[in-house]
Parts: sequence; C-alpha cells; structure tokens
Amino acid sequence: MYDGNKTLYWVWLTQCFSTPSPKVIKLLDQTDPETFYNEKTAYPFLNQNDMRAVTTVSLERAQMILDRCEKLGIKVITMDDEEYPESLLHIFCPPVVIYVQGSISCLKESLSVAAVGSRQSIDYYNAEMGNICYQLALAGAVIVSGCAVGNDTYAHLGCMAGGGPTIGVLACGSDVDYPAKSRELKKEILSRGGALVTELPPGTRNFRGYFQARNRLIAGLADCVLLGQVPMRSGAIITAEAAVDQGKEIFCIPPCNISEPACMGVAPFIRDGAKMALSGYDIASFYSDIYRKTLKPDVFNHQMYLFKLAEESADIPAPKKKSASKPAGEKKKTASSRTKTDKKSEEQKPAAKPVDLMNYPEDDPRRTILALLSDEPRMIDDLKTQSGLSTSQLLQVLTDMEMDGIIEALSGQRYKLT
Repeated sequence: MYDGNKTLYWVWLTQCFSTPSPKVIKLLDQTDPETFYNEKTAYPFLNQNDMRAVTTVSLERAQMILDRCEKLGIKVITMDDEEYPESLLHIFCPPVVIYVQGSISCLKESLSVAAVGSRQSIDYYNAEMGNICYQLALAGAVIVSGCAVGNDTYAHLGCMAGGGPTIGVLACGSDVDYPAKSRELKKEILSRGGALVTELPPGTRNFRGYFQARNRLIAGLADCVLLGQVPMRSGAIITAEAAVDQGKEIFCIPPCNISEPACMGVAPFIRDGAKMALSGYDIASFYSDIYRKTLKPDVFNHQMYLFKLAEESADIPAPKKKSASKPAGEKKKTASSRTKTDKKSEEQKPAAKPVDLMNYPEDDPRRTILALLSDEPRMIDDLKTQSGLSTSQLLQVLTDMEMDGIIEALSGQRYKLT
C-alpha cells in the first residue's frame, strides 16, 4: 500500500547514490531506508564518498521531488509497494523507485512484448515492426518500448492502432522533452491508457551512459523481446542480452539483407536459437497457454496489416503492350460489335463504391481525410499536417477507411482513393 511518509525515505536514498547502484541493493538487504536515514550505519561496502552523500543529502531534496511529482501527476512506486512490477525484482540491480505517468496495471495479466530496434530504421523494418505490434495488440498483448524514433515509434503506434495500451520506458525524467520528436507520441501513449515509466526523477535529463541501464528496464518489464532492425552495435542488442540474462525468449524480424551490417545484429541471437517472427502469431502462439485468459489467438485467422510496402496495384503501372499487326483476312471490329463488347466488360466489372462527403458528419475525421484525397497518392505526413489529426488518430482512420474499401495504401506511406 502506498505510504507517502515511507516513500520520502526511499526517494532520499536514491539521491544519495548513482542510478543504478548495486550498493543500494546491498544496503536494502541490511536495513530499510528510514532506519538507514536515522542511524546512518557505515556498512563495509560503503566508502567515504558514500557516507558523505548520506550525511549531506537532505530530506527536503526528496520532498521537492515528491512535490514535483504530485504537480505533474506522476506516481512514485517503490520496491516496497504492491504496484511495483514483480518482474523488475528479478533483474540486475532493480530500480529502487520508479516514476510512472499513466497506468501499468496492464502488465499484470497480459503478455508483454519489448519491441526494440534502430533509430535509423528502413521502411521494411518499420512496416514489419508496426504490423506485428498491431497484430499483438489486437490479440490482447502489451507492447513495451523506448519512445525513440524509428522502430520504437512504429512499435508504439502499431500497438495503439490495435487498441492496446503501450508502455514507454524513458531515459530521462518524465517531464523532460527527450527525444523532442516523441513529444506527441508520449501524449498519445497516455491518452490511450498506456504509461511512461522511468527510474529517474522529474527534471533529470538524459545523460551519457544511462541508456544501457535503461534498456535493462525495457527487458525487465516484458515477457520476451522482439528485435527489428539491429546494427552490429546497437542499444537493442543490450536490451536483448539483458533479456537473455533474465531467461526470456528473443524473437527476430527476418533480416532483409544478410550482407548488410546495419541489420545483422540479430545474427548471433538467431544462431543461438532465437525465434523468427513472421507475424504476431509466432509470438502469441508461444505464450497462448500461459495467457489463455487474456490472449485471443483467433484474431490470427486472417492476415492483418497496418503498414504496407509496395503494392501490385496502381502503385506500379503495368507496362504498355505493343500493338500487333492484324493477320490478313481478319475482319475489323464494327462500331456495334465494339459497343456490345464494351458493355459486356462493364457489366462484369464490379461497381466502385461511391464516395460522398455528405455521408459523414462534419466532425467525422473520415470526412476530413476524404476531402484531402484524390486519385493522386498523398504522403501521410501531408495528410497529418493538413488534417490536424494526431499520428495515431490518423493511422486509425486510414486503416478503417482502407478496410471499408474507400482508400488504398501504397508504398512509402502514401494513400489515394480507390
């Protein structure tokens, strides 16, 4: 149960040591934060600098953090609280305190998948990451990622478009605008019932060397890790290695080019037995017995795609056929015969769905999108700018309209009327 008075001492303790610090975990094996504050026992594993910090860091400093959290709507959860995720207790140097915006209750009963990859990811990995996370969300899973640009963003967006909550694990304080490009994404995560989690108090900017520590939390909050585009040197590898140390499964999106170092960071994991993820089914089916109450594997009875690559449609125009000379003696088509033939082909051709703006209320976002689209493809960025919709809202509307047969998704995140 949450105890504000005790929480004060837990926060004070985190301010006395670096984050993360194995010494804090050793200390908690010997005593509790309030007792240590009052007694300040010099345990053998604490050096002079440690004891100097313990005697100089004040409770007022911790109280300022708590006041800031209350103002921002950030919940402070300690290792001693019931809400603290049990899975974090079993990782290397578990966080003594986590700061949470939103709700992490979705982690208790549902399959949680950490989805990570490169910030400079190409369309193939972005599309596959978004699709798999979309499918997993529809099946009842939770996606955990790092709110970075690239694969992380598509993982979060795919999950939200599938109606699922998603957890963003930050490498800074919850109120710090980093990365700046993820500002709207973080707002959407909270508005869709997800959460932002960090072990750093408000106001803490990202600092060099912390990302590796942050990645252990991403792995710790999940049942398994899904790897997207992973270069030979990548933070995603650190997340996967942390998951392996925690005894968790690794799933990999198949590499698009085995001779390209930018996507072959998954090779060692595949050689060591990591599983391929061709769709969300490969992950959900693996955990279907464990989460039989919350996973819905029946959604995989048909293919579901949120993001698409190149189409075999109007996106790639068919080559023009060369006109062949007619054999001697062949009769020329008369006007009447051409008319009959054309009428017959028109009758066989399915009628296109009429699109009328008046079919939708003025405040319906579909009406807004229809007014912006034509037979000419439009980029999703242009649609977002002109419609005023958020990225996740726009993706949801476009997906619904595509399923209704009103619009068509083309490569390069472009859309046009059918």
